[in-house]
Amino acid sequence: HMPGDTLNSLDGQQFDVVIIGAGINGASSAQHLAAAGYSVLLADKGDFGSGSTSRSSRLLHCGLRFFETPRPLLDFALAPGKLAVALSMARASMEMRGEIVKDSPERLRKFTMLFPILKHLPYSGWQLDLAFRLLGRYGPRDVPLDYRRLDAREAAALPFIGQLADTAQLASVGAYTEYMFDWPERLCIDAVLDAERMGAVVRNHTHATLGERSDGAWSVHLSGDGTATVHAPIVLNMAGIWIDTVNGAAAASARRLILGTKGSHIVVRLPDAFKDHGMATINSVGEPHYVLPSQGGYHHIGPTETVYEGDLDDIKVDGPDRAFLLGETARILPGLGLTDADIVYTWAGVRPLGFDTAYPKGKRSVEIHDLGGDGLEGVHALTAGPIMTHRSAGREMTQTVARSIAPSRPPKQPDYTPRRFPDNPNSPPLVAGDPRVKLSDLAHAATDEHATTLADILISRTGAIYHTPLSGDHLERAAQAVSVHLGWDEAEVGRQIDETRHRLANIYQMD
Repeated sequence: HMPGDTLNSLDGQQFDVVIIGAGINGASSAQHLAAAGYSVLLADKGDFGSGSTSRSSRLLHCGLRFFETPRPLLDFALAPGKLAVALSMARASMEMRGEIVKDSPERLRKFTMLFPILKHLPYSGWQLDLAFRLLGRYGPRDVPLDYRRLDAREAAALPFIGQLADTAQLASVGAYTEYMFDWPERLCIDAVLDAERMGAVVRNHTHATLGERSDGAWSVHLSGDGTATVHAPIVLNMAGIWIDTVNGAAAASARRLILGTKGSHIVVRLPDAFKDHGMATINSVGEPHYVLPSQGGYHHIGPTETVYEGDLDDIKVDGPDRAFLLGETARILPGLGLTDADIVYTWAGVRPLGFDTAYPKGKRSVEIHDLGGDGLEGVHALTAGPIMTHRSAGREMTQTVARSIAPSRPPKQPDYTPRRFPDNPNSPPLVAGDPRVKLSDLAHAATDEHATTLADILISRTGAIYHTPLSGDHLERAAQAVSVHLGWDEAEVGRQIDETRHRLANIYQMD
């Protein structure tokens, strides 16, 4: 919401669909529903994309990870159903990879991923070749995987390979083109702004609570800079890790949908030769372990995968997470010589996986749940939606709505083109010598992109915190630059700086 729009003006309004939760899947649902002609209200209690979307490993996966099980041949032979799920998720990944690489290249970083094949591990080179042959069938020809497999001698000069624990154990190395979201929150902001262009009402920093259903419509109570009650026949609960909290407010007996697992990451600086390369392998507990080229010339290492039952509003990397990631990296890549002192910053998020007693670490397949049987008629929820397939999730949620109600407006065409900040060559940069973020970009985020806090501007809108370490002077400079647009007095400028500094220290462990 833009400066001056208070919530009270929405009181009593009717919508076709209310979406609770504006992470990347909620934002994509709003974009695709608005395109289909539905009147939509999208609300999030925090900033757009500030939950799990902002905490991911940031990979636009080619889908290989769906074949990475501790013993692929045996695991799939024993459970053919699991293979079918893996194939369908891999296909969805490759299709999305092709689409996003073609229309949003400036939101991605391209790099070479290396996958070492070690003699003592339960998968071999021909299995990797087979996985890539399958993946290659699913994606468009003009967005190639560039897969090749190098023998140990050819690969020796590549980054990471000389740093492996036991180079005598190296059989070969798979190399392929992978992409990183740079940074995922921005794709979410772009989708929100496009939904708004097509008529959606979008609200961040606004709590939405399910009320009563009567005459075929839900009342939804909103509170933020004011209060309002709106009405809609359909509610999409896209609240991710908070889905059960949202449902529980209206139906105490609603079944549990979410089992959250925590994924922690540590950020380090590696030598320049590594900057366009990442490495994927399997850790000691049979799960993926990545070292990935990150923003600002850093690499991030992760993730962990542990069931999380802590405070959903205070998720951060703890001592055991740091120790686990450093320990695994030391075991796999002792030649990097990393210690705790090398960690520049960290982040952790919780994956909104499906709750199912058959899956002790959560169910990874994407599912849409109709909550009619839980006393929540007209409410639908999405679980386990990864970032990479957010567009197909938005399209599927639109089909789900279309089975219940017809749109009330004519359709429009969604625009996936990334938003650009207005070109302002005279504007000074936020950080001297780094033209990627200008003071005029911060102002545009404040006036045109629903940013209402300094953190909104420096994290999801501009990604400034990921490019370069921000000092107190940078925070002061940024806050002063936007204060005129957001109506902040000196006291509020100070409060915004303190709040941002606390957030960077608490969530990211940045000094």
